[in-house]
Amino acid sequence: MRKRESRIREPEPTRRKAVTKKTLGAKRKANAKRKEAGKGKTTDSKKWKPAPKAMPQLDLSKFPIESVTRMDRGICLACVWDVFVRHLKLAPKTAQVEIKRYTPSLDELNAAVVQRPYVPAQSSEQPCPYCGEASKWIARLPIYRIESGKATDTLRRELVKSLSKKNDSFVVLEQKATQQRAFFEWLESISKQLDLNDPVWLREVSRHYLSRKEPKADWQAEFEAAHSIRRSRRLEEGWEVDSGRLFLAPMLFDELLLVQYLVSRSHLAGGLTLEGRYTLPELFQRLRHSGFLRAVGVQASNPGDALEELLVHLSGGAAALRFYYIIDRRELLEGAKGLKVAKAKVAAR
Repeated sequence: MRKRESRIREPEPTRRKAVTKKTLGAKRKANAKRKEAGKGKTTDSKKWKPAPKAMPQLDLSKFPIESVTRMDRGICLACVWDVFVRHLKLAPKTAQVEIKRYTPSLDELNAAVVQRPYVPAQSSEQPCPYCGEASKWIARLPIYRIESGKATDTLRRELVKSLSKKNDSFVVLEQKATQQRAFFEWLESISKQLDLNDPVWLREVSRHYLSRKEPKADWQAEFEAAHSIRRSRRLEEGWEVDSGRLFLAPMLFDELLLVQYLVSRSHLAGGLTLEGRYTLPELFQRLRHSGFLRAVGVQASNPGDALEELLVHLSGGAAALRFYYIIDRRELLEGAKGLKVAKAKVAAR
């Protein structure tokens, strides 16, 4: 009986082996087909996978161009994380929450020299100069400063209402100032953009000042249509373009000469204007004979004192004014999401 049972059971393992070989062969073919099909799908998904979108900039095209200043700050999140976790001994979760809450102060925004953890805007694509971490940990903070005034207040309120309120993606800071401070900061800003060795700067500074003086006009288009700037003999106020020439009323033209003098006075002896180079005494005599000093109420009898009174007239003096800083924190919030896990190893060193 034992021999019979063994004989009967002998073919069974043989059949299993034959079935197993056949199944393995079929599985291998099926796996090969799946791999081929999978490769095609992977290639297609990589090909059509959308690239990460950059954060869209705020649209400030409706604002007078001379009333808005754009600044960019880069902040290294790895440096901030290192301070919070290693030095202040905060828990990783707490450090992440604190980074998401962070908003730059007015002193940090107006600092002449950036300090750690801030990096210059042009370094945002390079490794951090302090800790050496990759550029992906440098979050960009676009900052828009809007000068208050009749031409901007309504537009600013509408813009602030339209901003996303989610997670405080945008923060608005307010700073008290004077019209004189705003004027001198504007003057310094445009002076940095000009090449005083190129005579074209006279047209550029003229366009900037007229855009600030009368923000409702499209001065870019007007200057493209005009090839020269002249003092009008028939206009009592305002301006006009005639036969490719921009004519300014005498008062407005003299103001423009004064601004050009202020921009270029430290470049060479005297200041260069549309009427040539003037020293301060020469400019004083020019404006006195034209009646400009009397018209604006300057009573000083010497050039130095007259210049101080003229600056008060041009700038608006100590009259109150406010700056509004709109800080775009979207990249900061996006970068802070990956800090807890990715930087845990760094904190443990």
